[in-house]
Amino acid sequence: MGTNVTNEGGISRRSFLGGVAGVGALAAMGLAGCSPKAAGTTGAESASSSASAATGVADNNAVAVDDGSAAITVDWLGAPPEIGDITETKDTDLLIVGAGNGGMIAGAYASDQKMDFILCEKGTEVGATRHWFNAVDTKPFTDQGYHTDRARLHGEWARYSSGTCDHNLINMWMNESNDMFEYVDKYMSEAGAVVIADEFEMPGGMGATPFYTPCGEHHYGNAEGGRDGVPVRNELFEKVMNDNGYEISYNHELVKLVTEDSGKVTGAIFKTDNGYTQINAKKGVLLTTGDMAADREMMAHYNVSLSKIVRYNINTNDTGDGQKMGIWIGADMDEFACGDLWPFAAVMMDGTLPTTFDGTHFYAGVANLPVLMVDGAGRRLMAENLPFQSPSIPKLTCTPDGCAWSIWDSAWKEKFPEGGYMVEDYTASNTQEEVDKNVENGITFKFDTIEELCEHCGFDKDIFMATFERYNELCEAGEDLDFYKDPLWMNAIDTPPFYASKHCSSMTSTRGGLKNDERCRVLDKEGRPIPGLYAAGNTAGSFYGNVYPPNVMGSGIGHGQCFAWLAVKDILGLDYIHANI
Repeated sequence: MGTNVTNEGGISRRSFLGGVAGVGALAAMGLAGCSPKAAGTTGAESASSSASAATGVADNNAVAVDDGSAAITVDWLGAPPEIGDITETKDTDLLIVGAGNGGMIAGAYASDQKMDFILCEKGTEVGATRHWFNAVDTKPFTDQGYHTDRARLHGEWARYSSGTCDHNLINMWMNESNDMFEYVDKYMSEAGAVVIADEFEMPGGMGATPFYTPCGEHHYGNAEGGRDGVPVRNELFEKVMNDNGYEISYNHELVKLVTEDSGKVTGAIFKTDNGYTQINAKKGVLLTTGDMAADREMMAHYNVSLSKIVRYNINTNDTGDGQKMGIWIGADMDEFACGDLWPFAAVMMDGTLPTTFDGTHFYAGVANLPVLMVDGAGRRLMAENLPFQSPSIPKLTCTPDGCAWSIWDSAWKEKFPEGGYMVEDYTASNTQEEVDKNVENGITFKFDTIEELCEHCGFDKDIFMATFERYNELCEAGEDLDFYKDPLWMNAIDTPPFYASKHCSSMTSTRGGLKNDERCRVLDKEGRPIPGLYAAGNTAGSFYGNVYPPNVMGSGIGHGQCFAWLAVKDILGLDYIHANI
């Protein structure tokens, strides 16, 4: 529950800190008991008998960068635990489980409404903030004359998910996300933050194509555009709760949902420092417990391609707790999970993570730009200027090891358009000085001839040389007839020395979870709402397919906040667009 550790006040898809090696301890599911009737065994009998890692509960803000070497030995789902004596019982109207980006907006809004509610968190502090979040047609963008083409965006979203998203939820998010933004902006603005909405188009540093429908991504700065003094959103929402007279119950690990004989969810049981606590909730339980990335076998069960990832920048508390609890009482799950991926994390020749990066840069210089990219055999993979996350997918699905090589020459700076790429950010420094540093550290390799490059990288000589010659021919012709890469980035590789650097995809979290409807109610295997059970954020499904859409940057946090906020509105019986369904 919660998200990655904050970096200078928070994490975004542009500003997280590469963390400590090793996944860390994952939460064990072999706990004990139940009272009254607790979750049944529905769904457990057909569970995969694959594995996960060792036991224990990590600190809420722990981050692990995992090289994939952790032993995997036990079943990822298991059976519902048998609970021992309940040492404490509490009663409330609404129970929110998880103090991450979804849970905190839900808690702040519930406290504003003076609800009787309890917010429980597995870790020791509020989940870290992902600063960038998306909402459609908000005032910061419409004031600039930008209006989202909703019909096109809806169609692109459906195509990206291969039709596996719930189209009603996409429409719901487009219609309601502006009101969610207004709620967030009210508190952020009152605290002195200034909304920044200046990245309407895909950033040129990613070599973006104009194909995708742009959509509104927001973050906050100070009056000078920096981050100093800007409140951290989740911490601000905790203050809102505290000012309204509410406290978060920390060190509460969810172990089981409580149901009536009718199937209605009436509460949950938590493991705490003082034993088992049962919290009864008359109006509903909202699961905002995060994703499943820290349970590697569960993740691989829902998307085997993600098991090829080498670098995991994950919250070790996100072990799929909410999803597992839902499955145990008969909830339906997405057939697929997708990853929030970063395409160019550098790896060494043997596929392991470098030990020489400073913890901020984790891309090799220039390797992340739209240069020639080939697989381990030397075969070209894609149009290298696809935006943001897109290069991750062919690497995971079209290569045996999830890795690729970038190849360029010593004249790259003169050949690339001035101002057309990101020179310096937290992922990489795209300078010749950085390239030289990477060569010295064995992250990038330098060769006098292309034949030497081919041999060192272990390519199939016939495949690679044919690829290389074809690529240069297309560059000279000024048109990529193979992958239709933007001609701006079609530059022949002909000036020695030549460079090569290997990279993989990295991941911060998964998207995919319990199926739900427009009212954020969790659905059973017949598509009917499970009374009393809601889900939002990365615990909830129905919003993505097996690919996180790069055309809507910030949608993970944007839709998670929106639906958590809407779930509280629904439980309160407040009007919104689809409240009558």
